[in-house]
Amino acid sequence: MSFDDPTPRTDHAAPTAATPEPLTAEPVGPSPATTTPSTHLRVGTVVWGLVLALLGVGVTAVGAGAALDLQAALIVLLVAAGTALLVGAFVTARRARARG
Repeated sequence: MSFDDPTPRTDHAAPTAATPEPLTAEPVGPSPATTTPSTHLRVGTVVWGLVLALLGVGVTAVGAGAALDLQAALIVLLVAAGTALLVGAFVTARRARARG
């Protein structure tokens, strides 16, 4: 075969873009159909939701012209959130121990 030969070669496949194989992942863990959603509130979620709500109230108050001592407000907020997290953890542990 020469370079001037116009007939295409048929002994090899033409280069094509490789198509990836479809991924078939096996589920890890229990099936969603067999798990039941949690019906109790998590202490951390509630506390951090309250922290964010209070921050929003503080920002709104400052925007409305109220004078706030930012350092004192953040200290009080963090102390209250930490205390709530600790108390919530103890209450949750006590309930779990009482159930068995």
